[in-house]
Amino acid sequence: MSAISKLDWTEVREHYDLRHSIHKQLLELMEREDRTEFVELLLGMSDQNGNYSAVEHGLGPLILGENFNVVNRLWDLSWQFRSLKTAHEVPKLIRQARLQYLQIGVGSEASCMLNPSVCWVANARTIWTQLVIKHGDFEKADTELRLYRDADSTSEMAYPIWTDLHSELATSMTGIAKEGKHLARQAGVAAGSKTHLWADCIANALYASYYE
Repeated sequence: MSAISKLDWTEVREHYDLRHSIHKQLLELMEREDRTEFVELLLGMSDQNGNYSAVEHGLGPLILGENFNVVNRLWDLSWQFRSLKTAHEVPKLIRQARLQYLQIGVGSEASCMLNPSVCWVANARTIWTQLVIKHGDFEKADTELRLYRDADSTSEMAYPIWTDLHSELATSMTGIAKEGKHLARQAGVAAGSKTHLWADCIANALYASYYE
C-alpha cells in the first residue's frame, strides 16, 4: 500500500486551492509592480501560506534585514524563476543571487509558488516524503532527513548537498503528483492542475499526518 493512499484528498485539495490562490496573488502583484507587498508575500511574512520554508525557520525578516537592496534583488530573481522552462536552473539562480539566508529550501518554494507547472519545492517536507516512498519506512526517512537538516546552512559545503537533493526530486515529485491524481480521483476529488504545487500539498499532508 502506498504511503499516501490514506490521505484525506478533500483536505489536500483544499490546501491546494489555498496555495494556488497565493500563486495568483503573487502574479497579480508582479503585474502591478508592487514590489514590497510582493516580497512580503513571497517570504511568507504577510501570509504564512506564501512560503512555509521561510516561516518555519523565521527566515523572512533575516533575508530582508541582512541584504542590501533586497527587495529589488528578490524582484529580479522572481522574474527569473517565472520565466524558467526547466527547474534544474533554480539552484544556480539562487546561488548567483547571493542573498544571505536565501537557500534552496526557501528559494525553491518561491520558484514553485511563481512557476508551479515547472518548478518543485525542495524542503524538509518534500525530501522526507521522497524518503518515505523510497524506503517504505517512516523511521528510516526520519533518520536520513536529520542528516540533510544538519547540512541546511549557509555553508559552502551544504550547497552541493541540497543542489543534488533538488535534482533528485524532479522525478519523485512528478510521480507523487501522478499517483495523487489517481488516488484523488478514486475518492471523487479533482486533482490540482499545477503539477508541482499539487505534489507539494501531498507532501505537506503526509508530513502533517505523521508529525502533527
